[in-house]
Amino acid sequence: MKGSLGFAAFNFGDLIEIIFKDKKINGEFIKFDSDKKLVIIKLKSGYDIALPSGEVSSARLLKKGAGEMAMTGKSEHINQSNPDLSLITTGGTISSKIDYKTGGVSPSVPSEYYFQITPGLKDFGKIEVNPVMNVLSENMKPSDWVKIARAAYTSINNGAKGVIVTMGTDTMHYAAAAMSFLLNPLSVPIVFTGAQRSTDRGSTDASTNLLLSAMTASRWGGGESVICMHATPNDDYNFILRGNRARKMHSERRDAFRPINTKPLGRVFLDGRIEAAPWFIEKAKETVLNPKIDDKVRMIVSYPGMKGEQITDAIREGVHGLILVGTGFGNLPLDDPSVRKALSKADSEGIPLAVTSQTIYGPTNRFVYSTMREISARKNIVYLGNMITETALVKMMFVLGQTKKVEEVKRLMEKPLAGESSDRNEVDDFLV
Repeated sequence: MKGSLGFAAFNFGDLIEIIFKDKKINGEFIKFDSDKKLVIIKLKSGYDIALPSGEVSSARLLKKGAGEMAMTGKSEHINQSNPDLSLITTGGTISSKIDYKTGGVSPSVPSEYYFQITPGLKDFGKIEVNPVMNVLSENMKPSDWVKIARAAYTSINNGAKGVIVTMGTDTMHYAAAAMSFLLNPLSVPIVFTGAQRSTDRGSTDASTNLLLSAMTASRWGGGESVICMHATPNDDYNFILRGNRARKMHSERRDAFRPINTKPLGRVFLDGRIEAAPWFIEKAKETVLNPKIDDKVRMIVSYPGMKGEQITDAIREGVHGLILVGTGFGNLPLDDPSVRKALSKADSEGIPLAVTSQTIYGPTNRFVYSTMREISARKNIVYLGNMITETALVKMMFVLGQTKKVEEVKRLMEKPLAGESSDRNEVDDFLV
């Protein structure tokens, strides 16, 4: 590269011009991977590209950047004393950038990065940033939900008027459901958000989701655990969804999260408007933390050819409760003798079984078919109506943390504790 600067002379954030295969490319310098001989730059579109350095005929500096320290220096907006908002970070795509050694994304950004990608956060006053953990959500455990609950509880007691939790989207609905039970009642909103696209992609939804979650945490009147994510593929507005009645319904779309068997609690717009539905749970005077959970709960999905061994194996492993995900209204294949035998064993050992439907939408109904009437006659089985399966799993863990008595477990599983189920479904609750 005669007459040009070597890549080693460039710093993170420098605006450079590269001639690559006779094409002129301008962008911000990110790094030079000396092992793979790749120069990585961020284009104006926001996308990052990696170019083989051997095919770059020249590279020159156009403008010095602020440098990587600008991304890691302490932000003046972060204040941990009497915060207006608490931002609890746990990892996931919203906290990730591309790892050029693996080609994938990994959680790797400092706390201050959120203020870089969402400058509007500074408009919401003092913000406490609390990096509780740094994991991808598929690796999050029930004990991690308790850590999040404790962190949120501490922030609320320190004066936070709202809490934002950033995490990976794959199991966000599990964690949001858990908060509705572990922190109940709530005196402030707890708003879960994340990103379907990592923060170094031009199509990232992280900035919009963070900003609208801050609006929700600051200005929405509910005292609930909610999810705030895109309602459409565009940056039109976000849904405010009850955390225990929402579900990730697409692996990559921005508008992946939808309300299940209910409607959104509201919509929040980039201009600051919040259109709130009237059925939210109002803020309590005081937040109550109950961190007791029992994670010895398993989920078993019914399918053609299912055998009872799945249930008996779980019992042998010492499970304390089971979620049975039946077909349709909650059917199980009782023609197989091993299934009947397994259900009898669970009954005799006092292990509570809760039945949901794998249809996702619609309720279970134990009165429609004779097989379900037979199942529901057992003293350890409860049908959960229109409760989401994932919420049922989380709730069973919570309930077993309070009691092991089968009748009491059944009563609490049937009773709505945080708006997680309802007596009926409206016709227009489907595919909102």
